[in-house]
Amino acid sequence: MNKNKVIILSIFTFAVAAFANGSWTLDACLKQAKQKSLQLESAKLREQQADINIKQAKANRYPNLDASIQNTLFDHPFVDNEDHYRLSLGLSGSYKLWDGGTTSKTIEANQLTKQAAVLETKQTERSVQESVLNAYMSLLAASENLRTANASVELAQAEFEHYGKLFEAGSITKKDLTQSQANVLQKQAAQLTAQLNVNTSKTTLRQLLELPESEDFSVEAPETAVTSPDSLEPIPSLNELQTTVKDAHPGLKSDSISVRAAKKNTEVAGTGSSITVTLGANSNTGLQAWESGAYGNQLKRGWQNSISLGINIPIIDGGVTTNKVLLAQVNESATQVSMQETAKSLENNIEKLYLNAQSADMQWKAAILQVEAEQEALLVADEQRNAGALTYTDYLSQKNALENAQVTLVNAKYTSLLARKLIDLYQGKLD
Repeated sequence: MNKNKVIILSIFTFAVAAFANGSWTLDACLKQAKQKSLQLESAKLREQQADINIKQAKANRYPNLDASIQNTLFDHPFVDNEDHYRLSLGLSGSYKLWDGGTTSKTIEANQLTKQAAVLETKQTERSVQESVLNAYMSLLAASENLRTANASVELAQAEFEHYGKLFEAGSITKKDLTQSQANVLQKQAAQLTAQLNVNTSKTTLRQLLELPESEDFSVEAPETAVTSPDSLEPIPSLNELQTTVKDAHPGLKSDSISVRAAKKNTEVAGTGSSITVTLGANSNTGLQAWESGAYGNQLKRGWQNSISLGINIPIIDGGVTTNKVLLAQVNESATQVSMQETAKSLENNIEKLYLNAQSADMQWKAAILQVEAEQEALLVADEQRNAGALTYTDYLSQKNALENAQVTLVNAKYTSLLARKLIDLYQGKLD
């Protein structure tokens, strides 16, 4: 590892701890998003729903028991001397001895759904992190461009003041002074645009972190110290990247488990035509108030216990079971198609990300050389301008070319850094 890498790694390690003086590092932003993201909260709620479904399915394994108390008022209009009240008390329970495997298959299906939900939450977390990375790098680039715009405004204003003195001394024309003043206004307009980009990027990142609008918010990044892609770790090969990402991609794993859950649900739907065997038990008693003074005796003599074994054999259900199986099969096929689409989309995204990372590195290196070339050209333009061999219009054009090259360099730099961070994210290195 060369000296530049050691320095960068040391700065990054120091910054990882969190944030200080209101400045947020990239790691602090990612951690905050994991804890506060509303998208993640929704995903975690789906996990809780899956847990409840598992508990509900398991509850069907156990016997049920019901107690009943029935009070009845009745009337025989042509019978005299009768109390019109009857009390019935009872306990009844049942236990399903056989249901064709419906309960066990439902439990298995819900457990698979829970596993898929956990992985979906992880994939949601990755998506949130990707949004944070984009917003964070956009804010860094916008901040650097704003610093360039601020410096340009200061330089243009100082130049205008200097040209004002030269005009009073008769050394330059009114046209040159007017162009210098127009240049100040143009730089101020560019400064406002740069400030707007900073504010927009900051708002986007702050909202992703679920921070209040009143929060004093700024970023502090060791990434700004990186001056060349050569000082960074090399980008892995495309084949290596494809293999690593597929192995670490929670969305692909979730789809695979969802396919298994869909197959299990198809089996559950098929058990609707199965024989069910239920063991039942009942204990009840009661009394009638017209037999006064013998309530206890009535309860005793009326006490009856029973046990039953019920066998239900489905014969015709109007196609209900068949339709449920067909719907389950359609859902199973749809889940398999979704998994294939996820795999294809992931493969395409990784290939694009890899090519973008390679291209961004080359653009970064080219932008560095372009800035150096424009700086040399501006030095020559300065000498020519002082010697009277270059018009002020051509001189401003060269200055603007340098500033444009600097903006291009900043954008290329953070495009490259973003691509590398996204590669790390897809490989699971930011988990």
